[in-house]
Amino acid sequence: MAKDAQRRAADKWDAKHPENKAHRRAKSEAKRFILNRASEDELQQVERWVKERRAERQTTPTEKQ
Repeated sequence: MAKDAQRRAADKWDAKHPENKAHRRAKSEAKRFILNRASEDELQQVERWVKERRAERQTTPTEKQ
């Protein structure tokens, strides 16, 4: 019974916060890809993207997290 109520509450919260749900899903998918599927070349590409993103963040105002 409690699990059903918790699931309904989580679904209701997700419905009210779609941007948060999309963010969590994208983060989870990226982590799964990096940890389980990425080849060495793909890992190197991800590292380049991270470096580029960090450089961008240093030159632009801090965004809300």
